[in-house]
Amino acid sequence: MILMPLMASANDDNIVRGDANGDGVVSMPDATAIMNNILGTTDPDFNKEAADANLDGVIGMPDVMFVIYYTMKGKFPGAVMPQLKISFDGELSKDMTDYVNGSMQLTDASGNVVELPAGFKTRGATSKNYFMKPALNMKLFTEDYTEEADSSLLEMRSCSSWILDAMAIDRICMRNRVAFDIWNEFSRLPYTTDFDGRNGTEGRFVELFINNQYYGIYCLTDKINRKLLNLKKVQEKTDGSVVIRGALYKSGTNDILDQNNPGYNEDSTACVIQWHDAWELSYPDDYGCLQAWKPLQDAILTGSNKDYVKKYFFLENLADYQIHVMALCISDNWGNKNHFLSVRNITKDIDDPDPTEANRRRFVMTPWDLDTSFGGHYEGDYYDGTYLEWKVEDISKNAPYPISPVLGDAEYQAILKQRWIEGRVGAFSVENVCKKLEDYRDLFIQSGAWARMVEHYDAQTYKPKYVSDLTREINFIEEWYKARFQQMDAYFGIE
Repeated sequence: MILMPLMASANDDNIVRGDANGDGVVSMPDATAIMNNILGTTDPDFNKEAADANLDGVIGMPDVMFVIYYTMKGKFPGAVMPQLKISFDGELSKDMTDYVNGSMQLTDASGNVVELPAGFKTRGATSKNYFMKPALNMKLFTEDYTEEADSSLLEMRSCSSWILDAMAIDRICMRNRVAFDIWNEFSRLPYTTDFDGRNGTEGRFVELFINNQYYGIYCLTDKINRKLLNLKKVQEKTDGSVVIRGALYKSGTNDILDQNNPGYNEDSTACVIQWHDAWELSYPDDYGCLQAWKPLQDAILTGSNKDYVKKYFFLENLADYQIHVMALCISDNWGNKNHFLSVRNITKDIDDPDPTEANRRRFVMTPWDLDTSFGGHYEGDYYDGTYLEWKVEDISKNAPYPISPVLGDAEYQAILKQRWIEGRVGAFSVENVCKKLEDYRDLFIQSGAWARMVEHYDAQTYKPKYVSDLTREINFIEEWYKARFQQMDAYFGIE
């Protein structure tokens, strides 16, 4: 039996966690009602489900203590994973490539509930291959579904577009999140934004229900988009024409089947620039055109030399990306996919004498889809102490553009070493990395979410990738990272 956590809710048709006497509030009389039940005298209005305040599936003295704690602190002790319930008409289908209208109900760890109109669609090739635990895009709408509506969820930035990351090939369900948390600590945008220069996603773990069916642990994540990176909006002129300014390109796409020859898809939102080098126009995706694509095409086709890269890119940003891949062994992010390139304003002059203005025309690199970090594999094949052996020194031998032209440059190499010297005592320190892994491990285990997910998928015919013993697997990964850390030090000559 899977014991689902019963979260507090403001709705009459939901259980209020800890409200054992059913009066709608959690207070000392609830502790008395639970104690009476334990002693064999059950009150007429006693609610057994709500009385299980510590979510262990049993009514006992710990529940009394949890309620008393709540009356004193205003929250329950221990880890509780938020619940996200989404619903829509019809069956969940691989063919949900367009948004299907529905709703979402998000209950946070303190029992606060948010209900909003939302649309859902499947996302990514992995979602189709592991449809027993599908990844989804979620978009928030106004009540009549005519406009997108921004909202802050679980204390993250306010936006309308969200990702429900299934992590179906990651056996510990946290690689992408931990790797992005490290990246966000280590590297910031080379300019100011409303989000403290963040250059990666932010996410919170939830237990997901789709049309009242349980699907396990997901990560509710924001997106890499124009607002996060502070890209200049398209300028719409009075004559109906537009001027493309900010641009965001995503490396790797399935929107063009034939990637042997340069060309575009039907609406020019995807482009093959050269043999098997395909990109998506993430912004402005409503205005696919040569004007939007030209900066990227010029860079890739004519900018494969160190002078161009030094002029049109930020070397520290590129060095940060390389350090991230090297330290965490992110094998799926060192080629023609899984990163973004962006320009704040393509109309600016790179030769402007004001460096602030010239910098608006330079590219920034942003990571994406970090599920193969920590020696992982794109099909989840490496675990239980065996991980990808991709030597640190081998990573620099065949770098992707735009890093490849500057690999042998003395200035870039000096920056690369200095960034590791700084990162090794901060974001990439063994202590910091292990703490992140252990904090999420504790959340998964102490909330009961990991046990519930394992029990659920153990009973299914088709399963995502996961391990039964999460603590054991995290211990293995920590040992792997300690060895990787030493390899990084050896590569950079640090004793």
